[in-house]
Amino acid sequence: MAHSFSLGGYELSPKDKPPVFLAEIGGFFGQDVGLASEMVQRIIAIGQANRNQPMVLKTEILHDAEICLPGVTLETYASKDGRVQKENYRKLIERKVLSLSNYAKILRNCTDTGTPFIVSVYDFKGADFACEMGACSLKIASANLVHIPLVRHCASKDIPLILDTGRATLSEVERAVLVAREAGCNDLVIEHSPDGHPALPKAHNLRILETYSDVFSLPVGLSDLHTGIEMLYAAIALGAAVVEKGVHVAPDDLDIDISHTMDLCDLGDVLNKVHDVWLALGRPERDLGVPIEGVIGTSQRQCLVAAKNLVVGDRINLDNVRFAFPCRGIPVQDWDVVLDKALSSDVSAGLPIQWNDVG
Repeated sequence: MAHSFSLGGYELSPKDKPPVFLAEIGGFFGQDVGLASEMVQRIIAIGQANRNQPMVLKTEILHDAEICLPGVTLETYASKDGRVQKENYRKLIERKVLSLSNYAKILRNCTDTGTPFIVSVYDFKGADFACEMGACSLKIASANLVHIPLVRHCASKDIPLILDTGRATLSEVERAVLVAREAGCNDLVIEHSPDGHPALPKAHNLRILETYSDVFSLPVGLSDLHTGIEMLYAAIALGAAVVEKGVHVAPDDLDIDISHTMDLCDLGDVLNKVHDVWLALGRPERDLGVPIEGVIGTSQRQCLVAAKNLVVGDRINLDNVRFAFPCRGIPVQDWDVVLDKALSSDVSAGLPIQWNDVG
């Protein structure tokens, strides 16, 4: 059985509790603190209006351009409609960096309303700041899964840790889990990130969620990098306890990672569908003794009916019996029990045959 714990106050137990949705604003707001706060406030409002479906706000702390070396390295990204852009990697980081004081302004929208939030961090200082602000969990981005010092530092913070696996091998994931556990963190989520930004359906390999769950006995999740939203639903069916999706006010822009975001306007509808998909999984077997809310109509089965006038001593067979809805006599599923039995009572044509009619 997978280790279960709470993330932002929501229990991670996919068979018993709906998956936790991480609404990711990342760096999609550039350096516009006002836009970031507006996005956070809208997400909080949507979460409050959709209380059946657990949701936690997700962002990142990118406060120091020195995490990227100057040089000629280019980063390539695309828009949803296929436009491609190449940009100097260092310049890209520089236009996304915000001071910690500005991040504090953004995150106070959460702390002032008691809204849980999760932060991806890239260095020790960012991790310390996120914890000081009250983050309910830290996330190790896929590129940093092998950053053992950072994994160890974040795992020592006494809050749950999300490990994004990216293109890591199983042995690399295993090492990160071991390092985190040795640092005192057992509340871990293993999050799968498909290959590509955006990721094509054939690159998703969603069954790896089952592998991670079986190997590590930990809750698993999906960082959704698809242009659409259907991969969220597939991941839930495979047992994801956490699903993460970027949200943006202009998801058709051409900028890093925006190709796999969704429109913030659609968040409420997606939350409802995520919850419906989880509800639809139900239990491994039907509980016929419990009525299902909202079910219209009844399940009708057939019974045995006299095909002609029958008298005492006639034997039940296909020559003198027909079948009809609804079941008001001997159920059709008991045919083999009464086949060739002699009648102890007369039965007129068209009437259901009752158990007390059979000798």
